[in-house]
Amino acid sequence: MSSPGAGPSTGADLSCSGDACYWYQVGCQIGCPTCQLDLDHKGCGGANCCSKSEGLMEPTNNDPEFRTWDPHGQSKNPDANKYNPWRAPGMAPVADPCGVASGGSNPGTYAAIPQGYKAGAKGSEVLPQQEPTLWKAGTTAWVGWGLSAQHAGGYSYRLCPKDSTISEKCFQSNTLTFASANSTIHFDNGSQADQKIRTRTYVAPDGTQWRTNPVPACISSSSEYPIHGSPTPDCPMGTMFEAGFTEFTQGFLVPANNGKNRFSVMDEVNVPNQVGSYVLGWRWDCEAADQVWTSCADIEITDEPVPAPTPVPTPPEGTCPHFTHGVDSCSTKGCMTRDESGGCRECCEGCWWMYSTKGSMCQDGKKTGVLFHV
Repeated sequence: MSSPGAGPSTGADLSCSGDACYWYQVGCQIGCPTCQLDLDHKGCGGANCCSKSEGLMEPTNNDPEFRTWDPHGQSKNPDANKYNPWRAPGMAPVADPCGVASGGSNPGTYAAIPQGYKAGAKGSEVLPQQEPTLWKAGTTAWVGWGLSAQHAGGYSYRLCPKDSTISEKCFQSNTLTFASANSTIHFDNGSQADQKIRTRTYVAPDGTQWRTNPVPACISSSSEYPIHGSPTPDCPMGTMFEAGFTEFTQGFLVPANNGKNRFSVMDEVNVPNQVGSYVLGWRWDCEAADQVWTSCADIEITDEPVPAPTPVPTPPEGTCPHFTHGVDSCSTKGCMTRDESGGCRECCEGCWWMYSTKGSMCQDGKKTGVLFHV
């Protein structure tokens, strides 16, 4: 959905077309005046990003119905994520409403850098304007996002008129509302029919609407988390909450984390009855990390008829004719397809995909637990 998606993708898995998923910010907690954009320090390094006197606020999102990470406070440290953005949606700061390249400064080997940009660049200042998507005024429109790394939390969609200053304040004053009760999983390669899935719409104290990330993370122990969702192929001990599906738990499309993430979480939103040129903003407030992910796109709202969008061609599925799981090494023979730079983009079944600025690769075994992007 974001403008970076118009360019080529390097070093990314298939959920990150055009490196669109490399625009975010680290070190952001609720009530703090700024984000600590230090990738070398991993955001706030597990500590609070600011003090109470500097603005750190108590969570407003406390209902297990809308929590996505340890919703019942069962872990050994239930307050570990207490001040992360999803605990008070919209109340954590952002460095830029269209994202920061790599999430901050001081990127290491495993910090993804969008092609053609430097770490720390602000999306609203450096991303080029794209051909706008047309929306019919006073109707509804479909928006979507892709998930690879599992950070839990939830998201919202917002608009900012292009003749205004593109700022977080502008976006927060024009938050869109959801037009339907369910989200839809759309498989970008057409391998499966769309699936309506259960989601939850959180209404913040200021009246803005947010959707929970509908894809649950795995639990690490059923004894530590006695209240949990049903087991799935990727989460054999269960999930953080009941999902109602098994194909993409833990944030990865089956078969697990092999780079084949080709699904989008789609939502129908109400289009304002006001024609004009806008920037669409998507904001994901994480619960399992002190991160806020933001992306932008160009939108034109018109009162004229809107033509159907042109279908995006789907790349052919890769195969692994020269790889035998359990016999061959994933690191030497387990790469299914490669990107323009020669890095691995998809891994064969039984291998898991690992990003690196020196060239993404495939590893033996199955990645378990939580994959963080930084």
